[in-house]
Amino acid sequence: MFSNPEFVRNIRTQLTTGKMITAVMVAAALSMVVAFSLTHISAPASGPSGWGFMLLRGLFWIQALILAAGGGIACVNAIYKEKDQNTFDFQRVTRLSPLELTLGKLLGAPIFLYFLCLCFVPLVIFAAVKGQQSFTFVLAAYAVLFMGSLTVHAFALLISLLTVRGSHSAAIIFILIALWFFSNIFTLTSSYLHLGPLSPFYSAEVSAQMAPKPATIFLEEGDQQTTIRSDRSETADAFFGRSVPHLPVLLVIDTLFICWFLLALARNIKRDPTQYELYSPLQTFVLTIFINGILLAFVNWRVSLFDVQASLLTINMVILSSLGLAQLRNRDRTRRILRSRKENIPSWLDFTWPAPFLFIAAITAGLLVSISAAIAHHAETAWSPAFAIFRCLFVAAWLVRDMQFLQWMMLRRGKRPLVMGVLWLSVFYGCVWIVLSSFGTFRDVDHLPFTAFFLPTPVYYLDHAAWTMRPAIWGGAFVAQFLMVALFIYAQRQAILELAHPPTADAMPSAAIDATSPL
Repeated sequence: MFSNPEFVRNIRTQLTTGKMITAVMVAAALSMVVAFSLTHISAPASGPSGWGFMLLRGLFWIQALILAAGGGIACVNAIYKEKDQNTFDFQRVTRLSPLELTLGKLLGAPIFLYFLCLCFVPLVIFAAVKGQQSFTFVLAAYAVLFMGSLTVHAFALLISLLTVRGSHSAAIIFILIALWFFSNIFTLTSSYLHLGPLSPFYSAEVSAQMAPKPATIFLEEGDQQTTIRSDRSETADAFFGRSVPHLPVLLVIDTLFICWFLLALARNIKRDPTQYELYSPLQTFVLTIFINGILLAFVNWRVSLFDVQASLLTINMVILSSLGLAQLRNRDRTRRILRSRKENIPSWLDFTWPAPFLFIAAITAGLLVSISAAIAHHAETAWSPAFAIFRCLFVAAWLVRDMQFLQWMMLRRGKRPLVMGVLWLSVFYGCVWIVLSSFGTFRDVDHLPFTAFFLPTPVYYLDHAAWTMRPAIWGGAFVAQFLMVALFIYAQRQAILELAHPPTADAMPSAAIDATSPL
């Protein structure tokens, strides 16, 4: 890395002598004041309830805040400021490979925050010694802090690459909200997932863990005694029903997500902004299966299968919607694809994109969830495979309908067509929900099936009793989604034909003559 020009440039820019001396002096003064104050209190320092552990936990929480939140903001600024100053185009044409440029920015942009955390290491050592904490847990906490923060940095750098002018503040707020959300999501889903937190703030909990204490148990057959390990305080996950330590699981998952983010960055960092494509369709499909594999590996099937499937399908809606947005084609990209074809003849895939890809990805993800639920099905739980498959099909139809509308909007003339398309969808769902709620449609069992024409309510409300009351309405709502898809595909076909066969310049002189004619 020290031969990487982008990394060296960030070091020379941020780690100036004055800033480093200031950071060291502030950290040293704070450390001495805290150490002096704590050594003169009467409370015990060692043990899980001592002030040594409390100080250690607080220091790692502060370091996570500095490195994850502060480093995320620095990575958001890394590419956006280059674009704002019109210097990013010079970096794109350098001899650096895309991966070298990505790593230089990923590790170089938050380099001062790494140095700031390094300044607090002496105080961390002081807290560990006074609390009589094993340095193994301190090193494990730093591994969690580094890998979790690196995941946030890679995601923030990807957001910075996609950020356009005027949305810088929104990108920073989005990163902070995403960091808070993923720091608390596993607490909210603890009843559905046997998976601990993946946040860098989990390093504070790792630093305060204790080693298992030996316990002596006397056997009944004789006087021989056996020593076993008990009172384990380390968090354990359930990987396909088997208990595994959370720490290696966290490090492996963080590493895999870092690789996925680096793949997207390396694919696009040297491309023109109009040619951005986060992942290829095959890579997007594999990423969807990968995320579903993580969820299914740690899911708790002992609760209601209908609730678990609804939760997993909701997560898949968010995942496929986000990845589907990256697969949409704008006018420039569509025109370039058509020009690569012989005689600018579009194919059926151009007219229907991204419907085939999204439908296959949604059906595959839904079937994985349904098959896993069927395998985990136990006799005392009511379960219907037919309704599980219908839920998957409805999710696929609903996703294809909305994405096909956004794809049509992307092919229309105008400023920021994708933003306008998302705005129109938001207005549509907001108005529909307000109107249906005002009439009490969600509370009326007879009228509930009519909501499926507008909203993905079968994912949450459809069961055997609701199906037997109004099967024709539920089925009609399902067919109506594909009719809307066909309508948007027809509109998309017209827009693509206009791009493939624009008005010729030969008609312009006659039109000008007609415009100046006295008649």
